[in-house]
Amino acid sequence: MNIRFSSLQNRELLSDLKTIACALRLLFGLGLGILVLFLIFWWDAGRLYPFAEVGPTEICQTLLLLASTAIFFSEARLCPDMRRALTLVGGLTGCMLIREQDYFLDMISHGCWKWPALTLAFVCLAFAASNLRDAAAGLARLIRWRHFPLLLAGLVIVLAYSRLFGTSMLWKTLLPDGDWRAAKNAMEESSELLGYALISTSALLLRFGKK
Repeated sequence: MNIRFSSLQNRELLSDLKTIACALRLLFGLGLGILVLFLIFWWDAGRLYPFAEVGPTEICQTLLLLASTAIFFSEARLCPDMRRALTLVGGLTGCMLIREQDYFLDMISHGCWKWPALTLAFVCLAFAASNLRDAAAGLARLIRWRHFPLLLAGLVIVLAYSRLFGTSMLWKTLLPDGDWRAAKNAMEESSELLGYALISTSALLLRFGKK
C-alpha cells in the first residue's frame, strides 16, 4: 500500500515538474522575444527616418501577421472541429495584415485597402455562418484553450492599447514644444509590434504545442 501511494506521489510530482518546466520555457521564450523586439525598436529609432512605413518595425509586423494568418488558416484546414472558429481568427489577422499594407495600397487609390479587407471578412463570416452550431462549438473550444489569453492579449494591445496610447492629442499634450510625432509613432508602432508578436506566439503554440 505504501509503495503504491509513493509511486502515485512520484507520478504527481513528475507531472507538476513538467508543468513548471513548460511554464519556464514559455517565460524564457517570451523574455527572449521581448529582447528581440527591443533590438528592433532600437534599430528603427536610430535610422534617419525612424518608424517609417518601410522600416524594420513595419517589416517585422508584416512578417508576424503573415505567419499568424498562414498558421490559423492551415490549422483551420487540419482541425475540422475548430475549422470555422480558426477561419474567423485567420480572417481577422488577414484583415489586419491588409490594413498594414495601406501605405502601398494607397498608391493605387486612397483607402484601397478596405476592399480586399472587406472581401476577406465577408468570405470568412459567410463560411462561419454556414453552420452556426459548429462555429459556436469551435469558438468555445478555442476560448477554453489554455493559450487563448495570449491571443486575446495580443488583439487587445493592437486594437485598443496601441490606438489609445498612440493618439496625437495625447502626445501633443505631453510634448507641446517637442517632437511629439516621433514619440507618438514610436509608442504606437512598438506596441503594435508587441501585440503581433503575442498573436504569432499563440499561433505557433497552436501549431506546435498540441501535445
